[in-house]
Amino acid sequence: MPSYEFKRKIMPMLIKLSIGLSIGIFVIIIGQGWLFELSFLKNIDLLTIDLRYQSRYERTEQTRDLKNCDIVIVSISDEEDLKALQEPFPFPRSYYAHVIENLNEAGAKAIVFDITLQSPGKNVQGDSTLRATLTKYNNVILAATVGTGSSNEKAEIRATEPTYDNIFYDVDKNIGITNILKDRDNVCRSYFPLLDVKGWETPTLGFAALNKYFRLRPGTTVDWRNEQFFIYKDRKIPRNGSTFMLNFYGPDRTFRYVPFSQVIDDSTFQTKDELELGEQINAFDTTTMKLFKDKIVIIGSIMAEERDYHNVPLYKEEGGKRNYAMNGVEIHATAIQNVIDKHFITTVDPLIEGIVIILLSLICFLGLLALKQVHIRHMWLLEIGAFLLTIIFIGAVFEVSIIVFSNNNILMNVVNPCLAIVLAYFGTTVYQYLTERQQKAIIKNMFGHYINRTVVNELVLNPEKAKLGGDRRELTVFFSDIANFTSISEQYHSKPEVLVALLNEYLNEMTHIVLKCEGTLDKYEGDAIMAFWGAPLPQKDHALRTCLAALEMQKRLRVLRQKWAKESKPVISVRMGINTGIMIVGNIGGKDRFDYTVIGDSVNLASRLEGANKQYQSSIMISDFTYTHVKNKVIVRELDLIQVKGKTEPVKVYELLGTAEMEMTENQRQALEMYHEGLKFYRSRKWEEAIAYMQQAHSLDESCYVAQIYTERANLYQITPPPVEWNGVFVMTTK
Repeated sequence: MPSYEFKRKIMPMLIKLSIGLSIGIFVIIIGQGWLFELSFLKNIDLLTIDLRYQSRYERTEQTRDLKNCDIVIVSISDEEDLKALQEPFPFPRSYYAHVIENLNEAGAKAIVFDITLQSPGKNVQGDSTLRATLTKYNNVILAATVGTGSSNEKAEIRATEPTYDNIFYDVDKNIGITNILKDRDNVCRSYFPLLDVKGWETPTLGFAALNKYFRLRPGTTVDWRNEQFFIYKDRKIPRNGSTFMLNFYGPDRTFRYVPFSQVIDDSTFQTKDELELGEQINAFDTTTMKLFKDKIVIIGSIMAEERDYHNVPLYKEEGGKRNYAMNGVEIHATAIQNVIDKHFITTVDPLIEGIVIILLSLICFLGLLALKQVHIRHMWLLEIGAFLLTIIFIGAVFEVSIIVFSNNNILMNVVNPCLAIVLAYFGTTVYQYLTERQQKAIIKNMFGHYINRTVVNELVLNPEKAKLGGDRRELTVFFSDIANFTSISEQYHSKPEVLVALLNEYLNEMTHIVLKCEGTLDKYEGDAIMAFWGAPLPQKDHALRTCLAALEMQKRLRVLRQKWAKESKPVISVRMGINTGIMIVGNIGGKDRFDYTVIGDSVNLASRLEGANKQYQSSIMISDFTYTHVKNKVIVRELDLIQVKGKTEPVKVYELLGTAEMEMTENQRQALEMYHEGLKFYRSRKWEEAIAYMQQAHSLDESCYVAQIYTERANLYQITPPPVEWNGVFVMTTK
């Protein structure tokens, strides 16, 4: 069998560890979507990613000035360019040829068109000019936008024609797909390095530009078959499925923007202003040319009607509102600059994330449970504390995620660890509830045999009222024993089953009365009964309850004796002792076996009083300590001032006759008065008067046996007076 240490200490801890571990494993399974996917958790996760982007942007200063980075955006806007140029948008293709010439003259490393050229322009001459220019230069990247169809892990996109819907593809094979990837909440956070177009692996616009930047062959795509995308030398890009996460440098307009009209306006080109003024302005001067030296230049429209703007995690305040939109051209610029800078976002390894989740589950479950199991007066404070601690844990996880994201570009999952913390909190609540139910069952099982069921239910509802484990309290203890039980047992030596049946019936009847009076049954010792009042639940009237129980027991015994006589069973008498005092109450015993009991001198005195009944032929003897609690509610006969065996201090004892409302005959009332008067004479050494009163009391009430005892003592003291120091104490030499 399992040892006590294992059952009491190791097993509960193993159960707690198992629950914490189970919470962690459950969160991992849900987080990975192995059984089912919880959409709202995915949406929350995306929201936390955005918060980290924004928090990092607000907390940290950018380490580089993007106005002087490797990319310049040439933007086409309706405010500046359409007003400045003679031709409306879409511009004649000759405009683009002119810009390519100027940018090459300025020393641009790569010229990227985020403008699709799907059909011939209005001006045939302009198409010819652009075709000739594309033939002249090999640093131009053309754009293609294709319709999305069914997708596999590489996001397969089906093109309607093998030319990528670009009429200049036959001239320049440098092509890039401009499609922008968006998550389920319509926010762009990731970027495709390549797309599968009808079986042809094609670089996206940003990676087509990088081919030029790193002098790679046109159409070169990243190696996607490994854990990381590999493009050039040490440019290994952390994968996030078939994409990589964009590491935004800021909200929209973080990169340098140069108007299209400024780039095209050289000495050979006339703008509207130049025609109206009749003089050359030439915005594309030496200063402007320096902006494009060794740069990747991306040309794209930022006009609202083009609708090439997409929501991103970062925002900027505009007119009191948050604007999350970013031009598509800048999203491509971000992807390119990330690769050049090796400015990548890495995600935490799933194994490490799983370990963190399990550790968090264990720490939070055990920690919160330990807090909830602290015993204080106001338990609701612990619940509030546990809730606040849960919030602190969640806040700490989010703060750590922001720090590692800001300082190390590491994206750790926040939702799963926070879910583990939340489930750990609710897990402690469930565990505590089930534990309390188990404790209530134990309390019912433990006390159900000893105390009244109403008291048991009160303990179950308010277990803090039962202070177990040893407590000093004032209680009243009760002992009873069958008179001459040894002789009765000898009569049934050959028929023990008859004796057992009689004893069981007696004990059952007496126990019922103990529980009825809300007492606690301590134990049986053969025919003896031990019980007490005032614990585990406090009872202000514990002394009175004990006296009433004893009186009811004697009343019930009178009925039982008539029944037993008819059944030819022994007529038994029971002696009872009651004492009130300070004693130790609690679970007392060994580690494998213990009893809820009381111990102390006050308990021993009650046991001695039960035995002392034999000397006075009384049925219920109570101590003066008990009498002080009940003197106005019961009728007693003072018996003696005795010194029980094992004690040095005498105690006044009384015979409990009944309640204050009991009916007494006139003779009984006079006998009781005569007895008490005779006791006064006896203690005053007036022996003749004492004898006279005691004899008169016994003649009026023969049940006053103690009057005969005092008559005999007074006769003896007349012959041999007691010493001068005699104080009326009777010393008992037996238990």
